[in-house]
Amino acid sequence: MQINGYNGYSAGLQGQTQAATARKGWGTAAGPTTDTAAVTDFLAEAKKTPAERIRDDWLARHKMTEDDLNAMPPEKREAMEKEFAEELKRKLTGQDAKRGAVMNLTA
Repeated sequence: MQINGYNGYSAGLQGQTQAATARKGWGTAAGPTTDTAAVTDFLAEAKKTPAERIRDDWLARHKMTEDDLNAMPPEKREAMEKEFAEELKRKLTGQDAKRGAVMNLTA
């Protein structure tokens, strides 16, 4: 049994796919177009260790940069580094997830 119009439908889809591919730049010799800055930023973030990500988060929460931290007086910087080290230890050992947990003591 042959379905009338099916061949025309598939040919129409193929034409639409080729047109969309050409508009996006895919399938051409040049390859896909990309935003290289976004790709570079993503790859830089993906290559960070968990400790580096935790440090970046800690600095952001304290509204600081590495340069701000380096510019601090030694005593204050040491105190900030100690605070960061404690947080890093909690997060890497999983203790941070247990803080503030609700327990059902009725059983």
